[in-house]
Amino acid sequence: MKNFIKITLLLLLLPLVFSSCIKENDFVINEESASLEDIINVKLIDVLEGKKITVTTNYLKEKWEKEIYIEDDVKVTLDKFEILQSETEEGVKAYFLKAKSTDGTINTGSFILLNKDANGDNVFLLGSKTCFCKGCSSGCELIIDGTRCRCSSCPSGEDCVKTETVIIEDE
Repeated sequence: MKNFIKITLLLLLLPLVFSSCIKENDFVINEESASLEDIINVKLIDVLEGKKITVTTNYLKEKWEKEIYIEDDVKVTLDKFEILQSETEEGVKAYFLKAKSTDGTINTGSFILLNKDANGDNVFLLGSKTCFCKGCSSGCELIIDGTRCRCSSCPSGEDCVKTETVIIEDE
């Protein structure tokens, strides 16, 4: 009987020990997903005209597709999202939210910055630095190195164009 009680207690406590040791990661790194919510397990916000807006898959698709259309006169459908991680020269982790078009010819995205809200809780902001690669579907991949962006090359004869934008706020 004593052994039965010990085994029962052990079976009840074991899941608690394992679940308390598992820490949910903030980001799923280097995995493409059609849904932003599947790869980001934190509150991500965008500041637009002084308003804080929670970033969702639909919000981001509409925003970035519209920006691409306005800037490059290209109608695009973004359907894959991915979090890239790199490290700065100082050893600080840098995160980048990348989106890819359906045909694979356009990669765009923004750095993600850790911030604190009014309660002191961690929130993440879409950064003011964005990067854009446009070209072939078998290359021209947006890659980050620290806080720098680059685009991989296309097969010979095809062009890959990179654009970086940094928004500087007036204080």
